[in-house]
Order: sequence, then C-alpha cells, then structure tokens
Amino acid sequence: HKVWTLAPIANIDRDCPQPSYPTLESAKTKRPKEKICLTTLTDEKDKAFATRLVGWRNFDGLLKLTWDNKQNYAKKHGYFLFDESDQLDKSRPPSWSKIRAVNRLLNEENCTWVYWLDADTVIMNSEKRIEAFLPSVPSLDLLLSVDDGGGYNAGAWLVHNTPWARQFLQEWWDMRSFVKVPGLAKSGDNDALKYKLQNEFGDEETFNEHILAPPRCTFNSYVKFIAPSMYAAVAQTIKEQDFYMAEAYYHRGDFVAHVAGVDNKVETLKMLLKAAK
Repeated sequence: HKVWTLAPIANIDRDCPQPSYPTLESAKTKRPKEKICLTTLTDEKDKAFATRLVGWRNFDGLLKLTWDNKQNYAKKHGYFLFDESDQLDKSRPPSWSKIRAVNRLLNEENCTWVYWLDADTVIMNSEKRIEAFLPSVPSLDLLLSVDDGGGYNAGAWLVHNTPWARQFLQEWWDMRSFVKVPGLAKSGDNDALKYKLQNEFGDEETFNEHILAPPRCTFNSYVKFIAPSMYAAVAQTIKEQDFYMAEAYYHRGDFVAHVAGVDNKVETLKMLLKAAK
C-alpha cells in the first residue's frame, strides 16, 4: 500500500456554497417531522468467493471503523441509522446492493428520505443538519453529487420516498448488463447510473423536474491525499493547486468526507476520524 497524508486543504476553511433551492430548514411553513434515515453496508461477513479471490480494493473493517461516527451523528439530530449488510446480493459486486438497501428502507421502514453513505465516508462536521440541504419542494426526489468526468458519484446520495424514486431505483437495479464481475475495481453501478441519467434525463428540464445536483461539498466531499514527501512543497504553493478552494474537495468545515480512489482505506479513514467534530 502507498502511504498517504491529508493534503493541506484539510486544515483550511472553505464555506461550501448554500443550496440554490428552498430547503426544509429554510421553509417557513410548518411540516410534519421527516423520518430521515442513513444507511450503509459491508460484504465483510458474507463475501462472494470471486471477491475474496480477486478483490482489488479491501473494504473489510470499514463499516465497524466508521459506525460510531455515523451513529453519534444520527443520535445527535434524531435520525435513524441502519446497517443493511443483510441486503447483500452475492451475485453482484457489493456496491450494487446499496440500491436494495435503500429500497427496503423506503418500503419497509417508511423513511421520508434515505441518505446512502459508502462505508468509506466520515461525518466531519456534526453540526450540519441534513435538512439544511434537503429540498422543501415535494416533487424533488433525488440528490446527487457531480463526479469527475461529468458523471455522478454513487458513494453518497439521497432519495425521497416517492413512487417516482422507488421506480427509479428499481430501473437502476434492473440494468443487469452493467454488472461487473465481483472483485474488480469497478462494480458497474456508477456506470449504470451515469448512462441512465444521460439517456433518460439528458435535457435540463427533465433532470430538474426530479433531481438536484448541489455542489459536491454539500454532502459528499472528495478527500485529497498526497505523498508525505510532497506535503511541504504543496503547502508552499497551496493557492496554485487546482484543488485549493475547489467545491469537490474536502476542506475543514465540510459535512462529509469520502475516501474514494485509495486502497489503504483503514489508515486514511483513521486520519479523518481524528479530525471529525
């Protein structure tokens, strides 16, 4: 495994832009309290043989490592946290089972909103409430964050309990041609989501009718790691770095940090957990 350290921006404040739409927190009308659910899962206990054989990136231990961080946050704000590991479908890479997990919470637990979080995410700023970026417009069903390359990141997203959203999830699950062999770097669920959005919601009007894509720092900041030997040089030229003040990258004060794209996830997550507030 490579050795990483957090880039200097992790210690620099940057205000994430406020949502450009009316939120539940800002809504002046009284509404019944929403049942907001957070969920994640792991294949650690029930891993498919193919994943054990050729597993490219190891997620073992991550749910346990980050569970208290998410549980404490949920308790603080009256949310509900679910470990949906028993929703695992071993015929697919584990990442696909997030769709089953979220669907179950919508249908069986009657959650108003479900916030999916990959196990390699950390709540960094527990003062931030989810209502601060949930839309107050009832017809909005899905919150996504933009990914590199023009797609959307399936590592953290939120879905509203509506017929449209439940159908969307079922159609996403049914895109079997995108399912990759378990154990590879890519699972196919992100590619399926990107394809669905580009082909069915290609024009802005159709997209905006049901889907919001606020700045990534709203609920899914990407963590920038660098080699320790590069830290001093990067710190000296920090304002020249393309990730400095970039909305996609984690800066101090952001809500959630997501460790995507590195293989030694235990060590990198421990760095974030130490800094979480």
